[in-house]
Amino acid sequence: MSHYKPYSTYQRIDAEWIKQAPEHWKVKRMKFAAPLRTGKTSAKNTDMKYIGLEHVESWTGRLVPSNDDVQAEGISNIFKAEDVLFGKLRPYLAKATLVDSDGLCSSEFLVLRAADIFPKFLLRLTLSHGFVTEVDSSTYGTKMPRANWEFVGNLPTVVPPPDEQQSIIGHLDRETARIDALIEKKTRFIELLKEKRQALITQAVTKGL
Repeated sequence: MSHYKPYSTYQRIDAEWIKQAPEHWKVKRMKFAAPLRTGKTSAKNTDMKYIGLEHVESWTGRLVPSNDDVQAEGISNIFKAEDVLFGKLRPYLAKATLVDSDGLCSSEFLVLRAADIFPKFLLRLTLSHGFVTEVDSSTYGTKMPRANWEFVGNLPTVVPPPDEQQSIIGHLDRETARIDALIEKKTRFIELLKEKRQALITQAVTKGL
């Protein structure tokens, strides 16, 4: 990030998770930047796509591949394409994802409709460490801690101009893809070392040195 120049002026923000932002960025409550979609329906006897908390990978925004057709039961939340789902149960797990089609999801998600903000920027915002920590600090319940929309909806959040949102999204997409590729290479290397270790042991104990 060192090659990026700092903005000339910044504004102070009265929030624990974000203390300042560029002067020209708008600051809005989350409920105005990304209103809550409140539609619900019975999930019984429906063939609509369903997403549960178990289908979302922590911190990455990715959906976990599954060969199982999970059938939802009870009342589920309705989501539309380009909504962001944010897990309110155990929010420290940072389970949020951007959906590309209509469907149903667990009632343990907050369904956020990107109104004055790009959906991808909203996803990155909800997966930022400061935001997750702030939401987690508000939870109630010991065994099954949950966040509530009243708190999340009133959190101050930043809304950069559209062109800057796009630039930030592009930068994060490139950098996270590069880091993910490095992690994949390192993970594969570790697996190969484990295989070599096991082969070495097997060779020594069955055939000698």
